[in-house]
Amino acid sequence: MGTNAVPMPLSRYGVRVPSWITLGLSLAAIAWGTTPRPAAAGQGPGSASSPVATNRRTVIVEAVEKALPCMVNISSEKKAASTSRWPFSAEENQRPRINGMGSGVIVDPRGYILTNHHVVDKVQGVEVQLADGTTYPGRVLQYDPVMDLALLKVDPARPLRAIVIGTSTDLMVGETVITIGNAFGYENTVSVGIVSALHRDVTLSDEQVYRNLIQTDASINPGNSGGPLVNVDGELIGINVATRAGAQGIGFALPIDEVKRVAAEMLSTRRIAATWHGLVVEDLVRGSQRSVVLTSVQPGSPGESAGFKPGDELVRVGDLQVGNMVDLERGLLDARPGRPTRLTVRRGGVEQPLPLDVQPLPKGMNVAAAEPSDQVWERLGVKTMPVSPEWVATVSRKLRGGLYIEAVLPGSPAAAAAVQKGDILVGMNVGTRNWETIRPDNILYVLRQPEALQTGGAVLLLIRKNELQPCKVTLAEPRTRKVSTR
Repeated sequence: MGTNAVPMPLSRYGVRVPSWITLGLSLAAIAWGTTPRPAAAGQGPGSASSPVATNRRTVIVEAVEKALPCMVNISSEKKAASTSRWPFSAEENQRPRINGMGSGVIVDPRGYILTNHHVVDKVQGVEVQLADGTTYPGRVLQYDPVMDLALLKVDPARPLRAIVIGTSTDLMVGETVITIGNAFGYENTVSVGIVSALHRDVTLSDEQVYRNLIQTDASINPGNSGGPLVNVDGELIGINVATRAGAQGIGFALPIDEVKRVAAEMLSTRRIAATWHGLVVEDLVRGSQRSVVLTSVQPGSPGESAGFKPGDELVRVGDLQVGNMVDLERGLLDARPGRPTRLTVRRGGVEQPLPLDVQPLPKGMNVAAAEPSDQVWERLGVKTMPVSPEWVATVSRKLRGGLYIEAVLPGSPAAAAAVQKGDILVGMNVGTRNWETIRPDNILYVLRQPEALQTGGAVLLLIRKNELQPCKVTLAEPRTRKVSTR
C-alpha cells in the first residue's frame, strides 16, 4: 500500500543484451530450512559406491529439476522512447533499438507460454529460448495489462514440458520458495528464499497498481519478470513481476490463484477459436485435496445441452486429467464444432462421461467480455459499461476508471441495495481489503474472495452526484451454498 515498486519492463531498465553473451551459469541451490535426506547404507559422504552423496540431493534440487525445463528465456527489441509526436519525423525514424529480456513459463506442451505483459508490450521480434538452448520465434496471442499478464505461442518441433500448476491459497509466511529466470541476461538463474509476506498491495504509478502480491526475498532481478515462483514440490505458485527499488531482498510475484483465472480466460475457446462451451468452473482446495467444480452452466450453452450441472466435479477433459481451472480450456484447445470431446465428471460420488460439442459464438456475443458481463448480471443484477478516469476525476484523480451502471435488474441483490442506473462503481470492499473495479471481471474476482464467500456480501463504492457513497450488497445465493449442493 503506497509502496514504490519497480516491475521489470524492458524499456524502463534499458538493459542491453549484447549478442556475444553466451555465458552458461552453473546453478547451486542452497536448501534454506530444509532437512537433508538421509544417505542409504554404504552411500554416505566419501563412499566409494556413490559418486554423489545422497544428502546433497535436497528437496530444492529436486524442485529445480522439475521446474527448470518448464521455464523459458524471452528476448526482444523495441525502439527507444521519443519526444516527437509526429510518427514520420526524422527523430522517430532514427530511434535506436533496445534489446530487452524477460522470462516465461510453459503452461501447455503445444507451446503456450505465460509471461508478464510488460515483457512483451510494444516489442518486435520476440524470441523464446528453452532451458536446453533451443530457440523459437514467439508471437503474442492475448494480454491483460491490468493483471500484467500475456500469453505467447511458439510452434515447437516436439511437445514441451509444461509446469505443474499449484495453489497460492495455502501459502505460509516463512515457506521456502524458488525463482527461476533470465536475471540480467544470465539464463536459467535459480535463487532460493522464503515467502516474506502475503497480500501486499504495490503502487508503481497511477497507471499500474498491483494487488494481493506475494512478497519474497528470493532474488528477483531485471529479466526475471514473467518467470516462475515455485514451491519445494516444483509447483507454480506465482509469476514474478516486480522488485522494490533501492532495496535488497524485497521482490513480488502475482499469486497463481489469480493468475489462473486470467490464464484460463486467455486460453479459452472463445478467445482462441471463437467457440464457446458455457461451463464456469472454480478450483476448490480442502486441505491437501484439490478439485475443479462447476459453479454454473450458462443457459442455452453447449454445456447445458450436454447435461452438465452446477456442482459437478470435473475429472478429465479428453485424455487430460484435470487439476485446475486452466485444464478445462487446455483440454478443449483443439475442440471444433461437430467433434465432441469426452469429459468425465464426478456426480454424487460416481464418475460419468459427458460428450461436449463446442459451438460457434452466437452472433453479437462479445468474445472477450461475454462471460464476465453475463455472470455479473446473473449474480449481482447490474449491466455495466467501463468508463475512463475522466468520468470519476471529480472524486479522485487517482482513480483509473470505473463501471457505469446501465441497468439494474428488479428484485436483484443490487436493486435491494438501492443501486441506481447512472451510478459509477469504482471499488468494492470485503473484510479489510479494497479493490478497484474497472472491468466486469473485477467484480467477479472480489465476489470470489473468502471473506465474500463467508459473509455472502460486499460493500460497493459508488459515485453518485459527484460524491462517493458506500452501499452494502447481500447476495441472494452465496457461491459456497451453490457448490456445497453437489
